[in-house]
Amino acid sequence: MTNRITSPVVGLLLGLAMMFGLLAQPAVAANKVPANLRVVTWKGKIVFDGTVKTGTAKIKPNTDCLGGSAGPARTVTGATALGLLYQASLRYKALRPLKLSDGDYGFGICGIGGQAAKDKEWWVLRQNYKDTMTGAETTKVKRGDKILLYLAKSYEETTPDSLFLNAPAKVRRGASVKVRVWSYDGKGKRTPAAGAKVGGAAGALTNVQGFTTLKITRRTNLVARSGSLIPSNRVRVAIRK
Repeated sequence: MTNRITSPVVGLLLGLAMMFGLLAQPAVAANKVPANLRVVTWKGKIVFDGTVKTGTAKIKPNTDCLGGSAGPARTVTGATALGLLYQASLRYKALRPLKLSDGDYGFGICGIGGQAAKDKEWWVLRQNYKDTMTGAETTKVKRGDKILLYLAKSYEETTPDSLFLNAPAKVRRGASVKVRVWSYDGKGKRTPAAGAKVGGAAGALTNVQGFTTLKITRRTNLVARSGSLIPSNRVRVAIRK
């Protein structure tokens, strides 16, 4: 008797849960795509560097700029560069305030984390170190992608190359570690970066092959810099026990 009564009740509850979307949440979360987001300014400030999950997002433009204006929220379907930035801003204070407009050409990025485009400045979007041919709203993001938003000094100047740092995530305390720095142009072409300084640990500038040796004495964050080039990704190095 108990089984005959319990089964319909469970079925009813499951049906109601599905009707109200209570069981849909795990599926939505599972569809989100993890990607790395970096936000950097031409002055060398790293506003944000981290991995965030993104998917379909309902985004409300909140300011007037770039020919667009504030207005009603719109749904941006799927994993996009704009969705990645917006959903990251909901979680990380460093990206707030996020200033967006909406106009004839879609969403425009006006300011991120207090860094607003002024005069001739503009936000450059690169996906996997290549300049994108589309705006953030229509740039589709895949798992493991690297998305860079760079506040460039002027739309009249060529955007600098981007640096990439290859370094281990864990080392022994006091170890001498070889790291390598690469430079990517806007077309994604990679070359060794000579003369780059890796901040966060003691070491010489990179050689012509992009290599240098660092001495790691404590947990630290490593970033490669070189002149006006876009600073590298941040590598968080832990001490192996």
